[in-house]
Amino acid sequence: MIGQKIKERRLELQMSLRDLGEKTALTASFLSQIENELAEPSITSLQKIATALKVPMFTFLNNREQPEQVVRHGARKCLSFPNPHLQYELLTNDLGRQMAGFLIRLKAGESHQTQQLYRATEEMMYVLQGELEIQIGGNKHQLIAGDSIYYEGAQLAGFTSLGDEDLVVLCMITPPAL
Repeated sequence: MIGQKIKERRLELQMSLRDLGEKTALTASFLSQIENELAEPSITSLQKIATALKVPMFTFLNNREQPEQVVRHGARKCLSFPNPHLQYELLTNDLGRQMAGFLIRLKAGESHQTQQLYRATEEMMYVLQGELEIQIGGNKHQLIAGDSIYYEGAQLAGFTSLGDEDLVVLCMITPPAL
């Protein structure tokens, strides 16, 4: 389903596979494999594609409409990646609003280097479980459960799950761009 939605958005922007490849530094053949569901993009590749197509990554997921303002636990949209073992759960049901909320899960000892988003954001992370090392610009900060951090999205360079416990973080971002 992700590949089909990427293709739809690319065609909507009247962009060729070669054009998208130039904007993402991915080959047209690899992008074709993604669009035809023959390959799955990594989180880095998916973020590059989303940025080039000027949409949040969650745009490429199934659009199960939520009939209420409540987002039920079993109905959340999720993006999971095997390397690193990273998962994003969308806590808000509409990316067309001014703010979006996510649960981020990262296996203990693993790191994620972030990609530049397609637009400027403000973000807040609140550690629910585990220990977080986060790099904002040239500064690294260590946070434990109950700690929070607020920053300009463009300054986020990456984060690591420290210690033996998996990391669970509540992230709020405005405007939605992840």
